Amino acid sequence: MSEISGGSDSMDMSSETETGGTETGVSVETGGHMDLGAETSSQSVEGLVSGDEVSINPAETTHGMNQILETTDTLEMAHAQAQVESVHHSALESILEHNGAYISEQDHARIEAGITSIKAMDNLGHGKTGGYHFDSKNSSIRVASLNETQRERSTIHETHHFASHNREIIVPMPDKGGYMVHNTVGTRQSSWFHSTRTGENSGYSERGRGLNEGITTMLTNRQLTEISTEKGKEAEQQQIYGHAVDLTASLEDIVGENALKDAYFGGNMQGLETKVDSLVGPNEFGHLRDCLDRSISDNYAERVVATREAQEILARMAERNKVS
Repeated sequence: MSEISGGSDSMDMSSETETGGTETGVSVETGGHMDLGAETSSQSVEGLVSGDEVSINPAETTHGMNQILETTDTLEMAHAQAQVESVHHSALESILEHNGAYISEQDHARIEAGITSIKAMDNLGHGKTGGYHFDSKNSSIRVASLNETQRERSTIHETHHFASHNREIIVPMPDKGGYMVHNTVGTRQSSWFHSTRTGENSGYSERGRGLNEGITTMLTNRQLTEISTEKGKEAEQQQIYGHAVDLTASLEDIVGENALKDAYFGGNMQGLETKVDSLVGPNEFGHLRDCLDRSISDNYAERVVATREAQEILARMAERNKVS
C-alpha cells in the first residue's frame, strides 16, 4: 500500500492511509492489502544508531566505526541500507531513461539534486514496508528491512513517487492566521490549512490517490519484470493495490500510455481529464478518479462497489473509443 501526506507517500500492506503536510506527505507499503511507505521529517546522525534506524555513509565510515557497529543487528541493517541505496539509484536511472521526456525541468532539477534522505528501517509499524515524504524543502524514503525481495519492491515503488510530478504551493491567509498548503505527488493532490498561531493543521482533503498508487504499482511491476520475469510475476501475484492497478491498466489501454505518464510524471492532469471526458461526458473523469480512490479503501465492500462503477465507466469509454 502507499501513503502520501504533507507531501508524503507510503506503502502499507495492511491498511492504506495517506495524509499531507503535518499530516505529512507519505507513501506506505505493506503486505496483503498494501500501502507503500510512510514518512516523517526526522533527522539522524550518519553512522550512529538512533532508535531502530541505522544510517551509514560508506565514504565516511572508518574501520574503527565498523568495529563499533559490528553486531548482528547493525550489520544486517548496514546491508539493508546499502541495498536500498543501490536499488534507488538503479531504479532512478531506469525511470529517467524510459520517462525522462515527460518530466519537467523543475522536477529534473529536483531529481538531479537527489533525495534528501533514504533509510532502511527496522520497523515502520504493523504491515508497513515503505514510505515517501515530500514537502517544498525535503523529500525522503523509508523502507522496512524485512527481506531483500520486499526491500527491492518497496524501494522501486517509493522511487517512482520521488521521480513523479512533485509540487507544493503555499497560499498565505493572514486574515485567518495561517496559510493553505497544496501538495501534489504524481496524480495525488492534497491540501490543508496550517495555523501559524497554534502550529496545527486542519481541513485535510485529497483526491487522486487511487490513480496515483495504481500507476506507481503498475510501473514498479514493469520495472521488476525488466529485471527478471520471475520478479515481475511475483510482484503481480502479491496484488498490491490490486483493484487500482487493474483499473489503471484498463484506462491506459483506452487513453494511451502517453496520457497517463504525462499526468503522472509531467503534471498534465488537465490533458488526462479532457481525454476521459471527451469519451464519456463532462465530469466523468472526476467520477472515475473517485472510484479509483475508493478502490483502495480499507472497506472490502466499498472496494468492490467502486471497482464495478469504474469498470462501467471504462467499458463506456472503450466502446466510444472504438467508434471514434
